[in-house]
Amino acid sequence: MSAEDSGMPSEASFARLALAEHASMLADAAYHLIPTTRDRDARQGEYVAAAAPLVAAARRLLELAVMFERIKGTSWEQVGIDLSISRQAAHERFGQAERDFRERFLRAWLQPARADEVLVSADRLTHMADRLRTYIASRRDPDDQSATIQLEPMSDLERSTLIARASAMLKALATDQQISDSDRHEMELGLCRRKIELYEDLAAQDSENTELREALAGARARLAELRSS
Repeated sequence: MSAEDSGMPSEASFARLALAEHASMLADAAYHLIPTTRDRDARQGEYVAAAAPLVAAARRLLELAVMFERIKGTSWEQVGIDLSISRQAAHERFGQAERDFRERFLRAWLQPARADEVLVSADRLTHMADRLRTYIASRRDPDDQSATIQLEPMSDLERSTLIARASAMLKALATDQQISDSDRHEMELGLCRRKIELYEDLAAQDSENTELREALAGARARLAELRSS
């Protein structure tokens, strides 16, 4: 199974789609403030009440934008520059949101059957993308055919990086009393499956790589051990 066939878009695609989804919701929420034809019937303070929630929504949009920028490699220094704050202030303000998203993404990647519980499944992400494509098509300039939604597949490098991150996360969770033994066990099963997927793909590209074949055999043996425990 190649990365393109796995049905799991890249982490950056998940973050970018969350940003696009929220932006479309904010745009729709703000739309009713534009027409003036019902102004005579509006109660006093109605437009203040309608505008106030948009401020909180805009703050969330900014958080999602920062999160996406970080996942695609933008430095905290650059984020701070664009917000006219220090690097440290940017990290303190948005760092936890980034960490939370990355952990939820890892869990969704390790346990696809439970992805909707922690983030969003790959299937639902595809539906979101289709809905946003329709949204964009209904509003874009007819001459601009480039405006759309694209989901990038994971590269082998990203999959390898995620395996390292997932291994570190599971090690950190080993003593976490809030995580059940069964949940840890399921995540480790998922990690073994993801290792096997990657090693099989890489072995197909380099069948003479002895180290890779040994890693694949080790992952398969560990998976069998976990399944029997």
